[in-house]
Amino acid sequence: MALGGVLVTLARQRPRGELRGTPKAAGGVDWSWRDSAARAWRPVSLRCDYLGPWLIGLRVEGRRLWLWPDSSDTESLRRLRRELLPLP
Repeated sequence: MALGGVLVTLARQRPRGELRGTPKAAGGVDWSWRDSAARAWRPVSLRCDYLGPWLIGLRVEGRRLWLWPDSSDTESLRRLRRELLPLP
């Protein structure tokens, strides 16, 4: 029963929101995050720790995010992977 409570707590604490990339004129991408559609976009630093065929591991402002295949539609995740390739 305690394990169930821990899992529910972790699921509620899972970060949710939207990530947006805006191309720069000089090349590269400016990344922004918002917690919900009602919130304003805010610039963030983004680092890609893991880029696999099914799973994407990101650090947004130092916070760990995992993007699973059901995190977005296939085409959006494919475009995101292309943008993440040059990131350190």
